[in-house]
Amino acid sequence: MTQPVFDLRQIETFLKRIESFRIPVIAGIWPLTSYRNAEFMVNELRVPVPEEFMERMRVADNPEKSRAEGVRIAQKMVQDVRPMVDGVQLSAPFGRYTMAIEVAEAIGSR
Repeated sequence: MTQPVFDLRQIETFLKRIESFRIPVIAGIWPLTSYRNAEFMVNELRVPVPEEFMERMRVADNPEKSRAEGVRIAQKMVQDVRPMVDGVQLSAPFGRYTMAIEVAEAIGSR
């Protein structure tokens, strides 16, 4: 089971708690599509989204800017979380596969 990861401190804590189990961990990466989408993650799905990311999505005030900002956030999350986990699972929010492809470009070679 994967859950989108936005808060690095949360995944670091989780990884420390399970390190004795030596199980593979795949981090879920979800490109946010809008401020409303970020609010839904926090309020309905109870997925922590750092205030910095919430503000970045709030400031991106139109669909194209929001999409681009969501991709940038997800690319940064991939870069930051990748050394900590065994892999990443990229989501294509609402069938927007091009967003997942853009995020995948941040993965590079291992």
